[in-house]
Amino acid sequence: MTAGQQLDLANGGVGTKLTQPEISISEHLLEARTSGRALSKFPGTPPASLNEAYAIQTHSIQHWPGHVSGWKVGGIPEDLRHELGADWLVGPIFYRNIRHAMPGVSTPMPIFDGGFGAIEPELIVKLGATRDQDRMFIGAEIASSPVPDINGYGPTAVICDFGNNNGLLIGPEVVDWATYGQPITVSILIDGKLVGTRTLERLSDQAIPARDFCIEHAARTGRLLSPGMFVSTGAITGIHEAKVDARSSISFAELGEIDLDLTREGPLS
Repeated sequence: MTAGQQLDLANGGVGTKLTQPEISISEHLLEARTSGRALSKFPGTPPASLNEAYAIQTHSIQHWPGHVSGWKVGGIPEDLRHELGADWLVGPIFYRNIRHAMPGVSTPMPIFDGGFGAIEPELIVKLGATRDQDRMFIGAEIASSPVPDINGYGPTAVICDFGNNNGLLIGPEVVDWATYGQPITVSILIDGKLVGTRTLERLSDQAIPARDFCIEHAARTGRLLSPGMFVSTGAITGIHEAKVDARSSISFAELGEIDLDLTREGPLS
């Protein structure tokens, strides 16, 4: 266990003991991810509750050959929020899947060929020792799963599969982000076509609620968030599905731009 991971393994992260079918879900998803292959469907019946889903996620994190360096926050569909008792969900971002964008360079970001793949422009918070020391960067989450229709199985299935995360691209830092008062228009091109745009009136309105949810969720479930960890704070313009070899350019207006190419995920080396 590394310092960056810091999970409360004594209670499985959520205090729920796994059943054999739940262990099987974890094992099938882990095998698909480590081998870089797609699955035809979700491997089993998705859990009925968030607790069960997070228990499976925690089990998978324990058996993943790498450490957690951040967490993604994603929205739960509005029609399911009352039933599940949450507005958001979280998933781990592993160190090996984090890339830093370079000016004028298109960064390769892998997805599961034949599985699900999408690009999501996001604001990324790097946690400090206190909230006043948190830093912000523009960037993108790469949502990808070996399961082609992972979102169609619902939020608990997404949670089981690391929150449908397979990468984080971190762009330029936003200086004085907490007091930045100008509206920012975010837009994304995929293969030269505009697929999404949205104007944020204030950056803090987008980032702070998701960051705070991630911190509160960690406290409830026994996960400790260390300074230096990243929190990807949710899709700004939507979930933009794309295939291997797609090229994307994301603009955050005067805050900067990042470019990426979707590549084929291979076996874990």
